Amino acid sequence: MFNVGLDFGLNNGQFTASLEYYRNQSDDLLLSLPAPLSNGINAGNITANVGSVETSGVELALGFNDYEGGDFTWSANLNLGTSGNEVLSLGSLDAFEGAAMKDGKGNISRTTVGESLFHFYGLVSDGIYQTPEEVAAVFTSNPGQTTVQPGDVRYKDLNGDGDITSEDRDILANPYPDFTYGLNLSTNYKNFDLNLYITGIEGVDIYNTNKYDLEAGANRLFNGSKVLLDSWTPTNPSTTQPRVPGAPQNHSVSDRYIEDGSFTRLKNISLGYTFTDGVFENYFSKLRLYVSAQNLITLTDYSGLDPEIGQGNQEFGIDRGLYPQPKSVILGLQVSF
Repeated sequence: MFNVGLDFGLNNGQFTASLEYYRNQSDDLLLSLPAPLSNGINAGNITANVGSVETSGVELALGFNDYEGGDFTWSANLNLGTSGNEVLSLGSLDAFEGAAMKDGKGNISRTTVGESLFHFYGLVSDGIYQTPEEVAAVFTSNPGQTTVQPGDVRYKDLNGDGDITSEDRDILANPYPDFTYGLNLSTNYKNFDLNLYITGIEGVDIYNTNKYDLEAGANRLFNGSKVLLDSWTPTNPSTTQPRVPGAPQNHSVSDRYIEDGSFTRLKNISLGYTFTDGVFENYFSKLRLYVSAQNLITLTDYSGLDPEIGQGNQEFGIDRGLYPQPKSVILGLQVSF
């Protein structure tokens, strides 16, 4: 593990800053590998301590504290961080498949030597077929196919074999943000105090399986998204939504379901008043009335329920309809004797 940092303060700690760079290599990762054929039976997978991953990143913290503001004082603390990883080894494997679609339509994520853990892997979309001639120009080695027709999704034939198969899959994105940030602001004016915490993520990709479910992913035309009303028809060719019902390939694992999950969220805000009246001081060492709110405002272009999705194991960055973090408002009384 390699770690180097710099910390400094100015004006008796009124201004503070911290900068840190780290790089860490983790070895003997616990992975599931195919059992060798020499076992003589189809034993499926075995779990073994193989694999190596390098993680590196930079963290920056800036702070200001107003010690000389009289009745009015304030402080601010800003944190920025970026982190990435690279798979150095997977034992005897070059890659292995990760999380899959629930209906068997294929794996969403994949881990490959030289790339990040659990990156999104699938077909690359290239618009929508408008004419039979466009379809025939792609399926040159399979001219008799009739499944794909005008109005269906066109995918790139990356290996150039004249057909669209799983061999045309490619790395689409990864679920790791460009950077994360947090801002904590605190102010005090006489007996009043105001605190807020803002957090956010920038440049992160999310695989939104909700779009698959709501956009006729299994050719289900009930309880669907309103975008289905703009599906391709011969009289509505200028759309990004394929025909329904369409070819099963329309809903293959692809970049069509990947969205930018960047967001800025007002995570917490509170306003309080501390009573200093002599009557209260006879009974309490502190009496504070406050109101606070959580998750009050979220700014994002993500179409799912919540861009701050759960992350763990092979599901990293995959949104399967996670229940969103609720907004809440609390009125409270803090008493100390």
